[in-house]
Amino acid sequence: MRIFILMLALALICSGACFAQQEGQKQFKPRKVQVDSNYDGKIDRIEAYDEFGQIDMVESDSNGNGKMDEWIMYKDGKPVKKEKDTNEDGKADMWVDY
Repeated sequence: MRIFILMLALALICSGACFAQQEGQKQFKPRKVQVDSNYDGKIDRIEAYDEFGQIDMVESDSNGNGKMDEWIMYKDGKPVKKEKDTNEDGKADMWVDY
């Protein structure tokens, strides 16, 4: 009987600790994520998130020249607009509305 009570108490303690860890993880929301997708030491994608943890904007270097040339804007986690610099002058010259 003592073993059963001890095992039950241990199970309750472990489940409480796991629940507390999950609650803490739910509260963490990234604001900005930087990615080096080709491992050359340069950031080639930046993701920005709003205060609710939903994606807000993505900037990327789509041609690998070290300059951000593609921008995607989101609303409520869904893409609404994309801009792209196709001639490498630093300004968008292609626009797509979703």
